[in-house]
Amino acid sequence: MKRLFLLLALAPSLMWSQENLRKNLSEDGKTYIKANVSATLWARYIDANPGTMVNGSGVSRITDVSIRRLRIGVQGQLTPRVYVYGLFGGNNYNFTSKAKDKIGILDLYADYQFAPEFTVGLGKFGWNGSRNAMKASGSMMGLDGPAFPLFTVNMNDDAVRSFGGFAKGQIQNLSYVFTIKSPYAVTTAEKEGVVGYAKNAPHKQYSGHLKYDFWEKESNKTPYTAGTYVGAKKVLNLSLGGVYQKDMMSELQGGVPKYYDYKNFSAEVFLDTPLSERNDAITVNAGYYFTDFGRDYVRNVGNNNVADAGATGYFNGGGNAYPMMGTGSSFCLLGGYLLGKSENCNARIQPNFGIQYSKFDGLKDPMIAYDLGVNVFFKGHSNKLSFCYQNRPVYNLQKEVDSRKGVFILQYHIVLN
Repeated sequence: MKRLFLLLALAPSLMWSQENLRKNLSEDGKTYIKANVSATLWARYIDANPGTMVNGSGVSRITDVSIRRLRIGVQGQLTPRVYVYGLFGGNNYNFTSKAKDKIGILDLYADYQFAPEFTVGLGKFGWNGSRNAMKASGSMMGLDGPAFPLFTVNMNDDAVRSFGGFAKGQIQNLSYVFTIKSPYAVTTAEKEGVVGYAKNAPHKQYSGHLKYDFWEKESNKTPYTAGTYVGAKKVLNLSLGGVYQKDMMSELQGGVPKYYDYKNFSAEVFLDTPLSERNDAITVNAGYYFTDFGRDYVRNVGNNNVADAGATGYFNGGGNAYPMMGTGSSFCLLGGYLLGKSENCNARIQPNFGIQYSKFDGLKDPMIAYDLGVNVFFKGHSNKLSFCYQNRPVYNLQKEVDSRKGVFILQYHIVLN
């Protein structure tokens, strides 16, 4: 961590000493190396799930300050055909994470472009089967949303990244990417009658994603897509995708493993467009997802959760966890309105909302979670203040909704590049 603090301390002087953190390798700037550092800071109040324990003590409310995300990016167009991309950092540096805080390799891959229509690459990457599984953390409209399309996050992947190979390209308005990945091996023990990730030699995971841009084309230079363009682009696209892995899940039946293949399918629409000369703009992101993990699988997730594991008495577990992913169908809708430019204020303001509706086979009641927020852009996504209220259901052991809880989050996001 000392190296991180040194880098963050030197970053402003690096910016002041040159226009930006970019070095052109050719006079025309078509080959280059560039870098950036970003941090997302949270101050939070959590109305905790019943039975929540933090370091062995029972709590009903949690207040904390944390670093939700840290990113150190390095990328380069080394030759007209060879591109390398590296992203380092981590998530959820909070008051319970000291023992596991680290700066890790999130992405590190190289690709070779035969033509704009066909590029191949190898390494560790986040290319995936849906647009919302490949969102850029630095340009999201909501604070986390939607998080549920990161279906296998930190189970057999590393923050949605895995090792493997990919092929991608753009054919006029159609973008595509196909991947073959080696999922991380799972070491947790299988349980009798409970579906979970299989403890086996993992099979390869395959994904495909197709996107058609009706207006301006979105870049597919890296895997990561914007949540909102803050009035800078006119974008409308439709995406279809899917993921498959053989025997990814299992349960013990009479002590003998029964395996389940993992499958998901997604269909998504993304709209982001200015509305008038004042540059007011709307953003709409809607998606449908069918996911099959195996019989009645449901996974509770709490983003940046500081609670102890193993809370009893309720299905959710402790802290801010709720049933985010599982076997069944899910819908999401995100929307935002960017207020027009003002002569009296350079900042841009964007109220926004997000909602997830899921019908999981393993729950008796539908799962509905939503958030309401506002972004204040001082310099686009490079200097942004956000406030968000998140609301989630609490399920009892009969897997019925018993109550609802909320979280208030104040976020500051800064990028040095």
